[in-house]
Amino acid sequence: MKRLLFVFASLLSGLSLAADDYPPGPDSIVQPGIAKGGMLKNKYIAKDGSVFPGTEREYQIYLPAGLDTSQPAPFMVFQDGVIYQAPVVFDNLIAKKAIPPLIGIFIKPGVVPAANDNALPRFNRSYEYDSVTDTYSRFLIDEFLPAIAARHKLNLSTDPNARAIAGNSSGGICAFMVAWHRPDQFRRVFSGVGTYVGIHGADQLPVLIRKYEPKPIRIYLQSGENDNNLYCGDWWMANQMMERSLTWNGYDVAHTWGTGGHNAKHATQIFPDVMRWLWKGYPDEPVKANPRGDAKWRGYELIGDGEWQAINSQPLGVRRLASDKDGAVYFYGGLKPALFKLSVGASKPSFLKLRPDGYDSFFSTSLAVGADGRLYCSFIGRTNQLIAYGPDSETPFQIAGSGSFSALCIAHDGKAYLGESGPSFIDLKLPGGPLPLTKPIVPKLPNDPLDVHLTEPGSALCLSPDQSLVYSCDEFDRRGYVLCWQRQADGAALWGQKYFQLERFANHPVAGSGMCVDTNGWLYVATSLGIQVCDQAGRVNFIIPTPQQPHDVCFGGKDLSELFIACGDTIYKRQTKAHGYISGQMAPIKPAPPKL
Repeated sequence: MKRLLFVFASLLSGLSLAADDYPPGPDSIVQPGIAKGGMLKNKYIAKDGSVFPGTEREYQIYLPAGLDTSQPAPFMVFQDGVIYQAPVVFDNLIAKKAIPPLIGIFIKPGVVPAANDNALPRFNRSYEYDSVTDTYSRFLIDEFLPAIAARHKLNLSTDPNARAIAGNSSGGICAFMVAWHRPDQFRRVFSGVGTYVGIHGADQLPVLIRKYEPKPIRIYLQSGENDNNLYCGDWWMANQMMERSLTWNGYDVAHTWGTGGHNAKHATQIFPDVMRWLWKGYPDEPVKANPRGDAKWRGYELIGDGEWQAINSQPLGVRRLASDKDGAVYFYGGLKPALFKLSVGASKPSFLKLRPDGYDSFFSTSLAVGADGRLYCSFIGRTNQLIAYGPDSETPFQIAGSGSFSALCIAHDGKAYLGESGPSFIDLKLPGGPLPLTKPIVPKLPNDPLDVHLTEPGSALCLSPDQSLVYSCDEFDRRGYVLCWQRQADGAALWGQKYFQLERFANHPVAGSGMCVDTNGWLYVATSLGIQVCDQAGRVNFIIPTPQQPHDVCFGGKDLSELFIACGDTIYKRQTKAHGYISGQMAPIKPAPPKL
């Protein structure tokens, strides 16, 4: 019996070894008569002010034989130093003209040297590679590559189609995240046994890929049945989830699955074919987003396939937007604070009015157009103020308050909702001017000890198209909630609950800073991840990436079919298939119910 068990165990061991037996092919072996490229080796030491201060890392650079240094060269970056026998593969494939003559840059992860002989160094590999933030991409693109290009007089191409990046395990997810964050810099990715698991939040990637507008990235994935299965996840399943999400959303993705373990054997074997696939069509066929036109991204249903167009780049400091039913967009900003108007079809905004003298408010925090056609601006300062600008006159409403006063929206019946201890309101239609703010009962939201911010919507308020609901968000509440309140017959907003949960990536804080709705009842929220679009059931269906972090969002333009965002000093717009809803000027409409 013992002998039979020994034989059985030996068979299993032999099968395991065979499953992981991936010998390299001829393209990965030095061939006679093939010109060899040169190799440089050096060390990069990051100083104060670096993304990774105090780190040291070795790197090597492959220079193809006969490189024309007068021309910008395509190149490929590798994490963890020289892997996949890449220099040999480069020699063979360049000689066959299967890939362009490219520079290889092989970088090891950073290490902070030990403080003394009785201490360990600080190993930065997981911190740099497993992170899903843009930290490593900033180090690579803004710091490391310019430094070594200057040191070694490299003429590196700035064309993102001429830049590829690769890595194994943690280096694999690192390669993908560089391209994900900066497709304007890298568009070709090889990921071997990538660590798309719950270490620093990468397990969220398959869902995020489905919700984000497709990016111009070509990616090759490799993993095997015997890949890691540890406390933070199952690598084999995680790589398959990545492939399915990328395919679902129309990416140019290929994969090779095997039976191997968590190593580089299989990736090394297929690397020559991966290179042929990654660089196919270069330089005549650039990598594009959704190249086959089969992406299932839900955003195409509402915004179509377009791009953001910059309206202005003047130092305006734009943070708040509003629009009227005719499609004109208003905003507040400028070196000397003033109101501006962007008329339909105009390429530049026009000056509208300076802030009135004699008011001690510091800045405008929200804008809205009422049924009377006036533009209402809330100001925050030593006293909080609501000011109405009309075609012929300016009627200030002085409203003092001790709480947040930065949010404003107006209903068609003339009630203006303000961010003061929950969505309080005043009636703009009452004879003799508005009454003081109401003080509605704001119910405590259950089972949350940190509700203090959730009852003070300090950033944005807007109404549903049927005007039965008030939505509120606070950019200082970084848990990503948008509250929903029901309007009562007398205008009071009650029954608030955390109805919308915005997408957060890797537990990084996210908050809504501006909102608008369309006639379908979809809610558009400006966040650090882009414009998150929610259905009426409270679910984020898709995310529209933005050129910079947006501060506010509204619909404007002809037929209210253009989406406008305020990003720093610039306003951008994008054509959509949707139509905006202006609650102060449009009667309530009842959208179709959502799918539940």
